[in-house]
Amino acid sequence: PIICKAFPHVDFVIGGDGNKKLALEEMVERERLQDRVEFLGFVPSGSVRDTLIRGHVFLNCSLTESFCIAILEAASAGLYVVSTNVGGVPEVLPPDMIHLSDPNIDSLVEGLSIAIAEKIDLVNPYEFHQRINE
Repeated sequence: PIICKAFPHVDFVIGGDGNKKLALEEMVERERLQDRVEFLGFVPSGSVRDTLIRGHVFLNCSLTESFCIAILEAASAGLYVVSTNVGGVPEVLPPDMIHLSDPNIDSLVEGLSIAIAEKIDLVNPYEFHQRINE
C-alpha cells in the first residue's frame, strides 16, 4: 500500500505460491488494490522470462538465501533488483544492478522507492542481459 500511494503509476505482478500468498491477497483486498496487483501463482520455468520482461523492478523479500538464482534471472531479463541483504545475495550482482535493503518493511519500501524514482530510467535491459550472460 505504501508504494501504491507514493507511485500511482506502479502496478505489481506477483509470481509464486509461497506461504505468504494468502496474506498478500487479503491485504490487496483490504486496501482495495485489486486493479494494481496481479497474482500469477506458480510460474513454470518455461514462462519465467516472459513473466519477468513485463516488469522494470524485481523485488526479492527473502529472509534467508544462500544464492538467489531468481535475482540473476531478473537481471538477465533487464530488471533492476531490490533485495534483502541476506546470505549470499550481496555476491550475486554488481552494485549498479541491485539495491540491498535490510530485511524489514521500512528498508524494502525505501529501496523500492529509490529504484522506482531514480534507477529504472537508467537501466538498459539489453546491457543488463549482456553483462549477466558474460
